[in-house]
Amino acid sequence: MSSRRSASRHSEGSKVKVRAVQGTVLLGLVGAAGAYVGFEKTVHLTVDGQERTIHTFDGKVADVLKAQGISTDGHDQVAPAPGESLADGEQISVRYGRQLDVSVDGKDQKIWSTATTVDEALGDLGLHGSNPALSVNRDQAIGRQGLSFQIKTQRHVNVLVDGRSIPLDTTAQTVAQALSQAHVTLAGQDTASPAPDTFPTNGETITVDRVTGTQETKQVPIAFSTTEQSDPSAYVGSRTTVSSGTQGVQEVVYAYLTVNGVKQAPKIVSKTVTKQPVNAVVKVGTKPVPTTVAGADNLNWAGVAQCESGGNPKSVGGGGLYFGLYQFSVSTWAAMGGSGLPSNATPAEQTYRAKLLYVRSGAGQWPVCGRKLFT
Repeated sequence: MSSRRSASRHSEGSKVKVRAVQGTVLLGLVGAAGAYVGFEKTVHLTVDGQERTIHTFDGKVADVLKAQGISTDGHDQVAPAPGESLADGEQISVRYGRQLDVSVDGKDQKIWSTATTVDEALGDLGLHGSNPALSVNRDQAIGRQGLSFQIKTQRHVNVLVDGRSIPLDTTAQTVAQALSQAHVTLAGQDTASPAPDTFPTNGETITVDRVTGTQETKQVPIAFSTTEQSDPSAYVGSRTTVSSGTQGVQEVVYAYLTVNGVKQAPKIVSKTVTKQPVNAVVKVGTKPVPTTVAGADNLNWAGVAQCESGGNPKSVGGGGLYFGLYQFSVSTWAAMGGSGLPSNATPAEQTYRAKLLYVRSGAGQWPVCGRKLFT
């Protein structure tokens, strides 16, 4: 009887121990599950404006992107950065870069933008709100493959014409187009500044001048120059013309214009040489002129010169037959070793050759003035 009671008490004790162990294990499992649930995070991921909610145990932004199959490069924007740690409730934004081939006022450029519409891309170009003309709609979506489009910026210019100012807001690519929009026509010789084919910049003033007038062509002479050649056989100061120069001719077109009603000074439009000038060639003596001639040095040569020519070495007398200080004929001058005209020689050479003539032929060579030699 006592043995059965003892066995019964032992059995009940064992059951209590088992229940205690089971309770401990159950508490451990529940605690582990609670801790596991505590590591889970809720993340809000937005990719190019499309949002999704993710439950994850990842610790970094990059881990979430990888798990979602999202790869990025340097043209894309990721916030927070891929290396940042995650917090519960984190907002992750991914904006993919797109290559835009844009022509702005005729100038091509390639840019990378995370904009998803053309209107948004204008902000990246600094043109948002400037109301440019576009080759595509502003609300057109820009896919991952990018987009090509043209932009014509709007600029404000003033057109000065016919005494009035015309303000104009324009997307014109040339001054000529802007003038057309302002209903201004260039006629005849009218001009525009800047030139019609140039690009009108913002704030620029385009000035139109009304021009009328005529042109006249004149034949204008071109002076020739003289080439000098040294002649060691001729005395210093002598000049002998080898060949005479000939003037050239150029055809000059002059414009006689009236600008905005005011006559202008003649303006040369063009020059065309129709005949080239021919240079003159002159031999210049380099041989020293002798100053003494035996038997003639101590005579009054200045008196003879004053009597014959008034002391003028360039004098021409006797109806063009006699020249210089001592009124040499060309033949007598040549006989005394001179060249060219006596009046072209220096006074020193003329006196030297007059002395030679005196020694050869005497004072009778100067019938009236020869007596001055002895005064």
